Amino acid sequence: MNKRFALWGGLVLAMAVVAVVMVRLADEEPQLPQPERAAINSNSDAAAVNGNNGATAILAPRENDWKKGNPDADVVVVKYSDFQCPACRFYASMDDQLGKELADDVLFIYRHFPLRNFQHSRLAARYTEAAGRQGEFWKMHDLIFINQQRWSRTDAEPIFRHFAESLELDMEQFDRDLEDPTLEERIDADYRDGQRLGVRAVPTIFINGEAIRSPNSLDAYRDLILSYK
Repeated sequence: MNKRFALWGGLVLAMAVVAVVMVRLADEEPQLPQPERAAINSNSDAAAVNGNNGATAILAPRENDWKKGNPDADVVVVKYSDFQCPACRFYASMDDQLGKELADDVLFIYRHFPLRNFQHSRLAARYTEAAGRQGEFWKMHDLIFINQQRWSRTDAEPIFRHFAESLELDMEQFDRDLEDPTLEERIDADYRDGQRLGVRAVPTIFINGEAIRSPNSLDAYRDLILSYK
């Protein structure tokens, strides 16, 4: 009986932790256009606007998207995410697992939505973009998320540079890319599109253009994705 109580207590605690780390967007970045406002589906953690005629175009896979999986898959998962968000780290690990399991059935797409209340979010996004110009976006993505607790409360840039060096990137090119204004514009473009979709929390996940309630386990996430096949 005590073991059963302890098990259920642990499950309740785990659910509470996930709920706490879901980060809500408290304010808008003033230099970016204001999002279109509309009624939000109260049954979803995601904030997609129903009836938004531009949503389909925004969520369609793009040539310059960061993708993994089958480009011809019937199921497309688009995620707006922040590298310093603990909940995003949780879902990144599930994406990695399901990306391997369902490689033939799903296309996963990562888009940036860096929040102002996280000190290093935008810097982390810039480092992944710069690594991506040398074909290493996903490896940098994984290093930054896996080591989130290591860099999130300290001077993050030396740690990010160590990651870049460990990937054996051309550091001269890497430094030039970090300062390239078009890299920052790419991040802002993802952010603006997220605003237009009504994104208010990270991670926000869309499956085949539909905003979903964030699943609370790997099994639930897998089942949800497979239900769209």
